[in-house]
Amino acid sequence: MSNRHFSDILQNQFHSAVSNPELNLIRHLKKVHGSESQLVSTTICTEALFPLEEYLKSIGTHPDPVSDESYYTFDFAKDKNEQAVFPRISAGILEFMYENTPFRVYIASWTCGYNDYCFYGLVFTASTDDVGRELASEVYKYGSALKEEIWVYEGGEWAKSSVLFHAIKRSAWEDVILDEQLKEDLRRDTQTFFESKEVYGALGITWKRGLLLMGPPGNGKTETIKALLNKFGYAALYVKSFSTPFQGPEHGIRLIFNHARKHAPCVLILEDLDSMVTPKVRSYLLNELDGLAQNSGILTIATTNHPERIDDAILNRPSRFDVKYEFGLPSLDLRKRFALRWVDKVQSSNTAASSGEGLMFGDGEGDRIAGEVAKRTEGWSFAFLKELFVSYLLRLAHDRSLRKSKIDTANVNPHLEDVLMDQIERLSAQILKLQASAGKDSVEEDDHDEDSSSSSDSHN
Repeated sequence: MSNRHFSDILQNQFHSAVSNPELNLIRHLKKVHGSESQLVSTTICTEALFPLEEYLKSIGTHPDPVSDESYYTFDFAKDKNEQAVFPRISAGILEFMYENTPFRVYIASWTCGYNDYCFYGLVFTASTDDVGRELASEVYKYGSALKEEIWVYEGGEWAKSSVLFHAIKRSAWEDVILDEQLKEDLRRDTQTFFESKEVYGALGITWKRGLLLMGPPGNGKTETIKALLNKFGYAALYVKSFSTPFQGPEHGIRLIFNHARKHAPCVLILEDLDSMVTPKVRSYLLNELDGLAQNSGILTIATTNHPERIDDAILNRPSRFDVKYEFGLPSLDLRKRFALRWVDKVQSSNTAASSGEGLMFGDGEGDRIAGEVAKRTEGWSFAFLKELFVSYLLRLAHDRSLRKSKIDTANVNPHLEDVLMDQIERLSAQILKLQASAGKDSVEEDDHDEDSSSSSDSHN
């Protein structure tokens, strides 16, 4: 083995006029260690894809850094609910045993253009490179496995989110308030897709499907998706946008579908599709949905608040989204069911309250009060109904604080039902303003479209 330090190799490499870090690092490591050693190397764009140290610790192996050859940065994160600073190796050497074989791993990171890269060179002495390949494979598998997480695409890269995973786990299918036939159709179409691989194969068609949930915002599309994912437990990939920092949304679309194909069978969630599909990316999305690449095992579920804004080639071609579900404003019955659930929450919160005062309706009054709320909230979405009860509870908490402190209690209303109905009146005024504003924006958009069309016609 050569006595030349790894840091010397790094310095020469990153000061060269034209740099090919991966190739030169491999060449130098081979020169340093000679033919008696094996080298298995890999270069990735994000460390999360190859979590070597995390994997080793998961199997009870703790790598030792070569202190005079290792350089660290420090990340701020949480560990067991406590915030702390943790070291992360930016460049250096780790040593450890794996399968009774001593390993020396060289790590380097750099930025080229708009991309970040991280190099791992696994060096060990053996007759073949099998044990190194095995270790690299296990680390990659560990990195791609979800551990109470869900894949989320945002800002040009995939990351794992435990927050969204736990939000899904809190969503119960039984708690979703929708028309029963709609719920049954959604359940059936989702579950039967993953049970029908052989049926698709027998018919000679690709095992894929697209569902589109349509309707004004706040009427249960997102909650329905979370509850479906929780009920059936399919691998899920959630897309927040197609954008990438520097390479454009078309590159993002390619990354999204490549990732979905690697993790199939899975559910690919495209939320607010109308806001993501611009004329620039339309053809790229169409190619990924039903182009040459096989999307076998991918169930795509998209949502839109404005289906009229989506290109007809996406909206009405069966090969893209073959089933569409309408999520309209809730009916009187659905509003009453939703309100009754929240009235029950208000009642049960009395048990959790320390003093128990100020939160209870009268015995047996829940159904009547829910019915009254439903009658007064025609045209409301589920989101506004939820806002009603959340603001109501906040109002009660405020009033209780005033009574407790005996400050300005003259304006505190002791009648709980009166407080709830007063909140309905206040929110109704806000909803009317929002609807008027939305109508004005819609008219302006239509005028703009007509102007654009007229301009286009005049040029033709």
